[in-house]
Amino acid sequence: MYTSPVMIKLRNIARSMGLTRAILRLRGEQNYEERFGNAMLGAIDPGAVVWDVGANVGFYSQKFSDRAGPGGTVIAFEPVPVCFAELQKAVAGRANVRCVNAALGQSSGELTFDVGDGSANPNARVVEGGAPAAGKTLKLPVHTGDDAAAKLALPAPNFVKIDVEGFELEVVKGMQNLLRAPACRNVFIEVHFGLLQKRGLDNAAKQISGLLESLGFTVAWIDASHLHGRK
Repeated sequence: MYTSPVMIKLRNIARSMGLTRAILRLRGEQNYEERFGNAMLGAIDPGAVVWDVGANVGFYSQKFSDRAGPGGTVIAFEPVPVCFAELQKAVAGRANVRCVNAALGQSSGELTFDVGDGSANPNARVVEGGAPAAGKTLKLPVHTGDDAAAKLALPAPNFVKIDVEGFELEVVKGMQNLLRAPACRNVFIEVHFGLLQKRGLDNAAKQISGLLESLGFTVAWIDASHLHGRK
């Protein structure tokens, strides 16, 4: 439903008219972040290995740490230095959390990020092909998920959360071996339709859903912006 061309066109029109929040209220989806969070926590078993891709300042990393427990592991990926510093503070003393100061993507190397005013904000995003940035830019390291697991000796995930401001498709493409593994049972993704549209990737949500299905997941939408792949 949410990935159909007609629905995506209607979303784009609603966004351009500033009607998105009103539509969410009408649909009863104004508390979507809380529902998304509760769905994620309910899918994490004690002892699980959790990859938090786009951890920002650690809001979910802390919750994942509590849920996974002392026998579990949380790998929190955050490329933006100021956010990474806050992430480290947030999880200080949590022996089951490892922080990685890098992004995940489709290939390993460097990416240019628009980090806004340089504060620890949740909206830092990748800038591509000379596109204008709204604020300060930084070149930051990026790994594919599959490379990161091998090069950094990271445990393979049972659970993956992806919130990367319009870069979701690249993250999924770069960790297909990990996602294909039977032990990886849950993937939760925040799909940023507006940012994907700006990148000319109106079809990305459908591609993400189809790719997850090809890797063995059954895909369902929690709401209009969050999908859950489950094995």
